[in-house]
Amino acid sequence: MLSSPPPDEDPVASRLRGDIFTDLDRLAFAIEMEAADLLVLGREEEARYRQELRLGVRLAQRLVAGVWADEVNKRIARTASAYEARLAPVVA
Repeated sequence: MLSSPPPDEDPVASRLRGDIFTDLDRLAFAIEMEAADLLVLGREEEARYRQELRLGVRLAQRLVAGVWADEVNKRIARTASAYEARLAPVVA
């Protein structure tokens, strides 16, 4: 995967990766708090949507971390050829 860090990742790149990971963590936390507030108000459907959104952020966080996660890497691997085909130039 292109975004996975090499074992000898540049310290600047490593710090940026860590900062992005932390930013995603803060975003997931904020969304979780929104969901909790919505539950208090009895707005269960909106809270469920927020939780699904939070889970999507957590998937992105795993991708940024560069650590294998089935729920991320297997999805990407399963659709890799279709994705690459979309990017290939069309020959007429």
